[in-house]
Amino acid sequence: MADYKGMLAELAELATEEQVMFTVSVITKSDEAFDKFVDARERLSKWIVEHAAVINEAITEKKYNDMLNEEVR
Repeated sequence: MADYKGMLAELAELATEEQVMFTVSVITKSDEAFDKFVDARERLSKWIVEHAAVINEAITEKKYNDMLNEEVR
């Protein structure tokens, strides 16, 4: 899982930016802020699609590790 830390940090940063821009757009009712939210949302969605295989690999690896740990107990 250590291999995925950088990737997960990047994902968290994109998700945080999306949420911040959404909050700002709601509070300010600004079209510009809303456009920035839409841009952030598109970047987040694109990132997830681009990394889907790696994300699935990480999930599968965790499941297998959990199963192995259960067998050892």
